[in-house]
Amino acid sequence: MLKTYNFLMKEITRLLNGSKVAIFLDFEGTQYTQEIIAIGAIKCVLDNKNQIKKVYPGFKFFVKADGQVGKIVTELTGITDEKVRTEGIEFKKCMSLFEKYVGHHTNIKYITYGNFDMRLLHQSATLSNINEDKFIRNIYKNYIDFSILLSHYVKSPRGTQLSLIDALSIFQITPEGEPHDPLFDAKNLMYLYQGMLKNKSILLSEYEKVLLNNHAYPAPIARIIKDLKTKGNTTIEDLKKYIEEDL
Repeated sequence: MLKTYNFLMKEITRLLNGSKVAIFLDFEGTQYTQEIIAIGAIKCVLDNKNQIKKVYPGFKFFVKADGQVGKIVTELTGITDEKVRTEGIEFKKCMSLFEKYVGHHTNIKYITYGNFDMRLLHQSATLSNINEDKFIRNIYKNYIDFSILLSHYVKSPRGTQLSLIDALSIFQITPEGEPHDPLFDAKNLMYLYQGMLKNKSILLSEYEKVLLNNHAYPAPIARIIKDLKTKGNTTIEDLKKYIEEDL
């Protein structure tokens, strides 16, 4: 199983592609028009082993939108139409401030949990006529969906992708702040990244569960795995027998 951990580290290195600056990023959006109404981000510097060695103060703004926030979004986030109207800034201005926060680094990765954040960014950028802006395009090009990487090794008991909160629980990390606050979501994603890299034993234990609970294996392999779960051992002769029976 040590090879599994080494493969994970290589995959993270591949995804980061030499970047030593990572932006953990979260957007909140309207219910129906899917426009950004809040942004939270945490800028980090990585060491040569992709561990976080420096964390900058966070970035958070509410953003004005053309569409209404929506009842469900308000219930989840606490963000109201009044808050967006009175405390929000224009999307273009928000992106300009965000670009200054990110800084003039040559190789930056933007780490999200899920791909919905990029859909929100695309919608707001399109409505604001800046979808072809160099900074916006750079985010599209360099974002990493951390949930995809994590779900290869860690899943729910039903075999589905975990929520950010449930993933934090797996790695015994207490989340900060309220769920769906974009700054705390970005910060908690950073903690999850750290936890996955540092808690090797938890990662390997969860990956073993994923392998044992995989129902997509061919029948002979599934039977071998069942033997391992129930008997604790199996042999190559058992596998040959199961293959013959499956023909």
